[in-house]
Amino acid sequence: MAKKPQDRFDDKSAYAGRAGAHRQPISRRPWWVTTLISLGVTAGLILAALAGVAVLDARNLKPIDISVLGITVAPAPEITGVDPTLLTEEERQQITITVLNGTTSTTLDEDVAAILTTQGWVNISTADAADSTIKISVVVYGPDKNLSLATSVAESLGIAAVKQSDSYPGATVTVLVGKDFVR
Repeated sequence: MAKKPQDRFDDKSAYAGRAGAHRQPISRRPWWVTTLISLGVTAGLILAALAGVAVLDARNLKPIDISVLGITVAPAPEITGVDPTLLTEEERQQITITVLNGTTSTTLDEDVAAILTTQGWVNISTADAADSTIKISVVVYGPDKNLSLATSVAESLGIAAVKQSDSYPGATVTVLVGKDFVR
């Protein structure tokens, strides 16, 4: 049987330390210093994550207090929508809703209007938006007093974005339907 040729690594007694590609100096730092550094970095990352959650989580209804960082985040005021079935017929007639189709689908605006009609809204008009490449659906309202109406319409349609703008003055609430809308 053939034998492997001898090389300098075959004699283990000559190389008591590290040898080969993994050669590096031995750390002179005690093990407990490395452990403390690791624990400090871990604690810092956890505190940063908690601060990020406290700042970004608008759905939490209780104030979050992270006293270590001195950050206190109060909850955003909850906006409640208006139930159209609780309004009188005259009140529902005064609320105008325009549905703008911002996609290439030909009947999406009519489908959205039908959904709103089944929810109890009555004064709805439809049209195509000037841009047919809208990606994200949004419910737009004018004056501040229409925020609860816009929120209610957005909840009826499952649209997350509600925005105040004077861009659509012809209606109380305007629904700009984008490609993300799911029927």
